[in-house]
Amino acid sequence: MTLRGKIAIAMAVLTAFTAIIVAVSTYAVTDNRVRSEVDQYLDGYAQRFQDPDGRQAVITCASNNVRRLPQGVQRDPDAIQGVAFQCLDKSGSVINTIGVGILPVSEKDLAIAASGRNETTRTVRVNGKTWRVETVGVAQGGAIQIARDYGATNRVLSALRVWLSLIVVAAAAISALVGWLIARRATKPLVQLTDAAEEVANTGRLDVDVPEAGKDEPGRLARAFATMLAALGQSRDQQQQLVQDAGHELRTPLTSLRTNVETLQRYPDLPSETRDVILSDLQSETRELGALVDELVQLATDTWDDEPEESVSLDLIAERVVERTRRRTGRVVELDVQSSVMIGRPRELTRAIGNLVDNAAKFSDDPTPVEVMVRPGTVVVRDHGPGINAEDQPHLFDRFYRAADARSKPGSGLGLAIVDQIVRAHGGTVTAANAPNGGAVFTIQFLA
Repeated sequence: MTLRGKIAIAMAVLTAFTAIIVAVSTYAVTDNRVRSEVDQYLDGYAQRFQDPDGRQAVITCASNNVRRLPQGVQRDPDAIQGVAFQCLDKSGSVINTIGVGILPVSEKDLAIAASGRNETTRTVRVNGKTWRVETVGVAQGGAIQIARDYGATNRVLSALRVWLSLIVVAAAAISALVGWLIARRATKPLVQLTDAAEEVANTGRLDVDVPEAGKDEPGRLARAFATMLAALGQSRDQQQQLVQDAGHELRTPLTSLRTNVETLQRYPDLPSETRDVILSDLQSETRELGALVDELVQLATDTWDDEPEESVSLDLIAERVVERTRRRTGRVVELDVQSSVMIGRPRELTRAIGNLVDNAAKFSDDPTPVEVMVRPGTVVVRDHGPGINAEDQPHLFDRFYRAADARSKPGSGLGLAIVDQIVRAHGGTVTAANAPNGGAVFTIQFLA
C-alpha cells in the first residue's frame, strides 16, 4: 500500500472514530431527553391520581370514555389519542382498561398495587405497539397504569440512528478523500525523489532533475539528495580525472622501462658501462614507479594504513624528518622548534612534514639552507629557491600538477596533494606563499 493510501485510511479511521463517539453521544442524549419528556408527561397524570381520598382514580377507573380525563388535567386532543389507562385492584388484577388492551403487570406493579404507594416507569410492547407505562399507587389501595404511545418516539430515534450512521459514513468518506488529496500534495516531492533515485539506480546518471526544495521535511530531504548527487558527481569526476592523470603519469616511466628492456634484449653484447647505466636507469624508474603507485593508492582510497590516533609531538617528528633529509641529501636544514603536542597519526604527520621538507630541498639550490620552524600547532617550511609563480599558486595542491620549471625534476606531482589530504584529515590547513626576501614558505596550521 502506498503512503498516500495509508494516510487516507488513517484519516478516515480517525474521523470515523470521532464521528462515532459524537453520534453515540448525540443519540444517547437525545434518547434520554425524549424519554424524560414523556416521563414528565406521565408524571402530570400520576400526580392527579395521588389525591388523599382516591376520588380521581375511582372516577377514571369507573369510566369507559377515553375522553374523560382526571379532574385538573388539561385536555389535549392530539396527546390524548396516545394516552391509555389500566386500573388494578389491591391484588394486582386488572379491573378496567381505557384506550389500550391489557398491559403487562410486573412484580413491581403488584407491590405498588398492594401498598397503594410509590410509582415505577418502564417501556412495554402490547399488540405490536410500544408504550411508555408509569404505574402509580392510589390512596385507597390498588394502582393505575398510565401509558403513552412510544412508537412515534421510537420512529424518531430510529430515523436519528439512520441519519447519524449516514453522517459517520459520509464523514469517513470525505475524510478519506481529503486525506488522500492532502497526502498526494504532501508526498509529491517524495514521489519525485523516488523517481529520481530509481533513475539514478537504473541509468547510473547523476544529473537527474531533483524537485525544488521547500522548508518542510521533504524539502530538506530534496536538498540533501541534491547535495548527495552533486557530491557523487564530483567524486566521479575526480575519479575519472585521477584515472586519466594516473594513466598519463604512468605512461612515461613505463615507456622508459620498456625501452630499456628492449635495448637489453636487442643488444645482449652491450659494453658493461652502458649496461650498468641502463640497469641503474631501470632501477631508478622502478623505484619511481613503485612510489607513484603507492601514492595513487593512498590518494584513491583515502586510507593511510588505518593508523590509530595518539598523542604526538610535532617537534620530535620535525627533528626526525630534518635528520633524515640531511642524511639523504647532504643539504643544510636549519631547525627551530618549540614543544607542540597534538592528537594525530604519527606516520601520516611524518609523511606530510617530510614531503614539504623534501620538496624544499628539491626546488632550492645548495648551499642555501632549508628552514623548518615548529610552534604549538604550527609547522613552517621555507626554502630560498625561486619561489612560486603566480599562475602556479592556485594549483599547487592539485593531484599531478607540476609547475613548468619543475617538470624536468623527478617526482609525480602528488607530494603536495598528499600533504593537503593528511592535514585536512587532521582538521588543519596548509598554505603556500612567497617569502618577502625570496623563496617559498609552506605553513601547516592545526586547529587548537
